[in-house]
Amino acid sequence: MNEYMTISVDGKEVKCRIIFTLDSKEFNHNYVVFEYGDTKEISAMIFTETDGNSGNLMPVENDEEWEMLERAVNKYFEDHAKHHHHDGCCCEDCEDGCGCEDSACGCGHHDCDHDCDSCHE
Repeated sequence: MNEYMTISVDGKEVKCRIIFTLDSKEFNHNYVVFEYGDTKEISAMIFTETDGNSGNLMPVENDEEWEMLERAVNKYFEDHAKHHHHDGCCCEDCEDGCGCEDSACGCGHHDCDHDCDSCHE
């Protein structure tokens, strides 16, 4: 899971989880779509690589870009729901990892009752 720390507008450190990245030829930008760890709000920023291991994040200020990003996020979650929500799914059993690890106990079951010996053997 890719995570990074950012500073919120009120000056606090906030952990963010990267959901996916997107390269748009239409707008000639790379984007990172992420979830704020404290609020679970989803947002996106323009990513500009500065060297092989780092880069800068810039705000998206164009309404057309936001509309494109919103469509991409909706498609991502629709595809995720269609292809990765199997009964009894554990992330270590999924070929690409399905992101299920976000359940409260971390077992990988979306509807886990937290008494999940099948994943914690």
